[in-house]
Amino acid sequence: MNKLLIATRNQAKFNDFKRILARYNLELLSLADLNLPSIEETGKTFEENAELKVRHYAKLISLPVLADDGGLEIDVLNGWPGVYSRRIFGPDKPEATDQELINEALRRLEGVPEEKRTAHMTAAVALMISPDELHIAKFSVDGFITLKPSDILIPRFPFRSIFYLPKLGKVAAEVQKDTKNYDDYLNHRKNAIIKLEPYLKKLEKYVAQI
Repeated sequence: MNKLLIATRNQAKFNDFKRILARYNLELLSLADLNLPSIEETGKTFEENAELKVRHYAKLISLPVLADDGGLEIDVLNGWPGVYSRRIFGPDKPEATDQELINEALRRLEGVPEEKRTAHMTAAVALMISPDELHIAKFSVDGFITLKPSDILIPRFPFRSIFYLPKLGKVAAEVQKDTKNYDDYLNHRKNAIIKLEPYLKKLEKYVAQI
């Protein structure tokens, strides 16, 4: 079984990757498994951050690497928080807590009518198979930001408590809790990975040369 490094120390995100990639004959490793530190994400877009991570770790280890970056983009706030979906108080500040993220998003939208609270959950995923083979895919799900949060909070994924899916009449956190086929309705990360499926199948048979 070929190994694939998932460039994250976030256990919740790693578990999500394991579930999504379970169909592939790949052994997944996290940064924690290899005792590798996280790196500063200095890109201006989700794609730039995902690429930055795979290139960095591919230079350190002889394994293919998969990394993602993503978050919430609110139209009326010019795409905020975007790449700062965790560091909403500034790139030089500590990561905000789940509750701080929810509170700040709603504070910035005070007085904005419901029809203008459009937003997107976006994920960009980069897969580096070799120094000469890099693939990047992106996927967004459209919705609205609610006036108040749901009582359901998914740890480490706080914006799902305020991201409303109009076709389902629920916020993402409620869909995740109540729906077995949650990935069919929201998971932007899974849908970005689906775009990389031909290369993941190739990776199953790949002999690492990085």
